[in-house]
Amino acid sequence: MRFPLMVFCLVISSSLLNAQQKNFQKGNEVETYQELNFSIKDSILLEDKSVTGEKIDSLGSNFSKKKRFIPYFKSMNEVTVKDYKLMFLDGSEKTVDTSLSLEREYSFNFLRKDYFEFLTFPNMGEAFNKLGYNFHDQSLTPQMGVRVKHFSYFEKEDIPYYEVPSAYTELFFKSTFQQGQFLDTSLAINTSPKFNIAVSFRGFRSLGKYLASLGRSRQFRISSQYQTYNQRYRLRLHQTTQSLENQVNGGLNRDSVYFFENAPNYVLADENGQAILDENGNQQIVFYDGFLDRNRLDTQINADNLLEGKRYFMEHKYQMIPVSKDTTAYKMSIGYSISLEKKNYKYDHRFANTYFYGKYDSNISDSTSFDNLENKLFLQFNNNSLGKLKLNFYHIKWDYDLGQDDYEKDTLLSNSINAHQLAAQLKWQKDIFGTSSRIMAYQSMKKKYATRSIKIETEKNISDKTNIIATYNYRSQPLNFNFYLLQSDFKKYNWENSDLSNQDFSTLSFALNHKKIGSLQGEWNSIKNFTFFNNTTPEFDLNRKFSTEVFQLSSRLDYFKLRMDQRFDLGKFTLANNIQFQKVNQEGDPQGTIDDPIALNVPKWLLRSTFMLTSSIFNKALFFQSGLTFVYFTDYFADQYNPLIAEFVTQNSTSIGNYPRFDFFFNAKIQSSRVFIKLENISAPIKHLINIDAPYNYYSSPFVPYRDFSVRFGLIWNFFD
Repeated sequence: MRFPLMVFCLVISSSLLNAQQKNFQKGNEVETYQELNFSIKDSILLEDKSVTGEKIDSLGSNFSKKKRFIPYFKSMNEVTVKDYKLMFLDGSEKTVDTSLSLEREYSFNFLRKDYFEFLTFPNMGEAFNKLGYNFHDQSLTPQMGVRVKHFSYFEKEDIPYYEVPSAYTELFFKSTFQQGQFLDTSLAINTSPKFNIAVSFRGFRSLGKYLASLGRSRQFRISSQYQTYNQRYRLRLHQTTQSLENQVNGGLNRDSVYFFENAPNYVLADENGQAILDENGNQQIVFYDGFLDRNRLDTQINADNLLEGKRYFMEHKYQMIPVSKDTTAYKMSIGYSISLEKKNYKYDHRFANTYFYGKYDSNISDSTSFDNLENKLFLQFNNNSLGKLKLNFYHIKWDYDLGQDDYEKDTLLSNSINAHQLAAQLKWQKDIFGTSSRIMAYQSMKKKYATRSIKIETEKNISDKTNIIATYNYRSQPLNFNFYLLQSDFKKYNWENSDLSNQDFSTLSFALNHKKIGSLQGEWNSIKNFTFFNNTTPEFDLNRKFSTEVFQLSSRLDYFKLRMDQRFDLGKFTLANNIQFQKVNQEGDPQGTIDDPIALNVPKWLLRSTFMLTSSIFNKALFFQSGLTFVYFTDYFADQYNPLIAEFVTQNSTSIGNYPRFDFFFNAKIQSSRVFIKLENISAPIKHLINIDAPYNYYSSPFVPYRDFSVRFGLIWNFFD
């Protein structure tokens, strides 16, 4: 730990000294935040202000004479940060962001995105419980399941394709919880303006503070893009190799829950477990701080689960019918893509106990493999009168296989699901009288594992600073394959549910955005055939054993969500608020029992508030942000993590929440490097300084504690050479 800290301090000191020697009055001064996009000037130009009327062809006059289309390439003196681009399969595009902002603070974490609706487990990369839901951000087609292992898994839509004028490198580092580090690095180069290639690697190791919670991952990605100068032809390729491994412990057992919550003061008990009273009739208290070392708390199991995956992707695109003689805009394009992905999930548990009830063998080794082959042919038309129209045609093949053994259960259930599907998708977009309209429709051709979806969205700019968005979203989609079929060496975790119906989601949503005031978003979801994993453990076995079954709700479920985001700036001070209200209505007035469960549980209120100071020091060589973030959610029956199937399970017996949490942060920017220091859950030690008898009552899931107070630091460093 000492060596990384010394290197970290040395790097920051040298960067600061180097930054002070330069003149930052020309384009490197940081502006005060004025808009919600939190944009800040960077150490390289954000806008091209040096381009004059005459443009220079960097390839020379011979090239211009031979080619009808004359491309223009900027000299490096004209290059800005906006010329370093990342492009994705859905057509979205973003530029490299080297700013320091509140958004960057919220996303400086393991997933590198905002955790507002996520509740992290005690160790990095372990699991993420949900505080809110978006039922339309998942895949339209069925997947293998084990969704907990996919939070940080790179899908094909997550892979960026770079377009850079020079070599670009990003280094992301963050400390973990004992004996490990987290590193995510990317290197993008261009051999010519036509060809760009990027290599990325994410790896981490974190021992964790609790027994059997070691986490580690290795995720390699390589992507490339070739595009002709006239942009008529484009080729994209990427390959990923990923391994995400965790030790799993099932949470604290009954005794450890008591020792965790009441440390360091415990009631003195006799041999029968009865409290010993003093002469005044009060319970005798004994002080013992040993369990503040969380490694002494016993857990339910000591096992391992592992997800491995490899994917190969290729996409061709050819554009036709140019808009004019010398242009890169075309009226029509045709393309083809293919994706081949292989995944394997393993659960290993040597000398297994009876936490998951009866077993066929004392050494458990469950495995599931999933192969997915997707072919896509697409056509795109651009017309000023008709708008943009895109047609996608899919052929998808799934192979879901379960590991075989010699037990009797293999003669009772199927060992695999092998299926394929044909589907068509239409996307249309056009601006009509200042209103942007977008339509998406998806329809499968075969009845088995068929998906049907439609999305209608309109967007209107009411003023220069205000816009409104209204959306209707419907989808009927099959479940993941582990709902239909599962086999395990544990007897209770074997099922085949071929008669499950598709889930139907109907969603009406709106968003009102103002650049100065903030935004207001609301959505109403009507759900039919809602399907989930249900905790069927009897009450007398709670937190001793764990039984799970698939449950499909026959009644309708309504889920309402309203969120308000606000930001107020006053000089160097900022107050940012995120407030979310949620409500679930389930037909039939469920009793919350095993046979009549409450299917969807969310906190009624979810709050986050950040008070921040923004300033600069050392002759504006160092720009910093420092502040306090408050997070709170009301108590609710949070889902319980089942590490055997790597899924969250609905339960209605144990609630968590109603715990106010504070995090302190100090972030600084020196040229193109940013430093992040964070004191997580600082409210825990403060609370116990005020009241030593205050219980430790913060949890991420039933019987799984949230993180104790910890100091974390890290950095992001961008290189443009």
